[in-house]
Amino acid sequence: MPFLKLQDRDRQLYYSFTAPQNGASTSNKITTIVLVHGLGSSSSYYAPIIPRLVEAGYACLALDSHGAALTKLTGEGGSLDTIINDIGAATSAHDISPSRAVIVGHSMGGIAAPEAALRYSFAGTVLLGPVFPNEGLNKNLEERIAKVQQNGMDALVDTIPKVGTAPTSTPLQRAFIRTLLLAQTPEGYIANCKAICNASVPDYASIKTPLLLVNGAEDVVCPLKNSQKIYDAWGSADKQLKILERTGHWYCIESPEQVGDAIVEFVDGLKVE
Repeated sequence: MPFLKLQDRDRQLYYSFTAPQNGASTSNKITTIVLVHGLGSSSSYYAPIIPRLVEAGYACLALDSHGAALTKLTGEGGSLDTIINDIGAATSAHDISPSRAVIVGHSMGGIAAPEAALRYSFAGTVLLGPVFPNEGLNKNLEERIAKVQQNGMDALVDTIPKVGTAPTSTPLQRAFIRTLLLAQTPEGYIANCKAICNASVPDYASIKTPLLLVNGAEDVVCPLKNSQKIYDAWGSADKQLKILERTGHWYCIESPEQVGDAIVEFVDGLKVE
């Protein structure tokens, strides 16, 4: 399994790196798409869309964030800063220049991706149902923490796949989400819940690079009204908002073709000096 040994910490970061057979796209000098998943998920969340991105000529670097799936929790966790630091470490280890890469963040990753865009100057940002920090969400997460503390991940695996998806989602899609949840340790999941609760609203106005924001029409976890706040605050005039019909919160599982096509169209349109 591919792990990145983090020199400044006694832990390993799991990742997948998939490159086009004929090399990365050079038509617009964007070479790589960096993929950051959400709460209770992993790099496997992006497996349904990676072939489409690679076919279009882009290398894909997908990470298991700190405390999620195969990247084990070390210390107490509970901070998005570790995830953002790990994005920098992973791109550096693969000699990826952020100025020639696009960062994609889903849900919790939708908080980390804007912060990473600010810190590392990525060429563009894609947000899929991004979390907008707020008190209502924190209350929900505190209730989840209590359930997981009492009954482990089994407390969530029969409810989140149903509540978090559109009514048209299939049993297979919900089973995929269930498997992602069961791949989490209770300690890691709780730490990442706390990371969201401790997060502040990113300084969207200071981000001057292009944005693609994708929202599910039936996403009750990160509803359109919150995404609209992010979109309106974003500091670049080069921005797009795309709504996916018949889609809940798990975009790459529920609507992989539409998500893959939207990302490729966005990245194809970026021009880098």
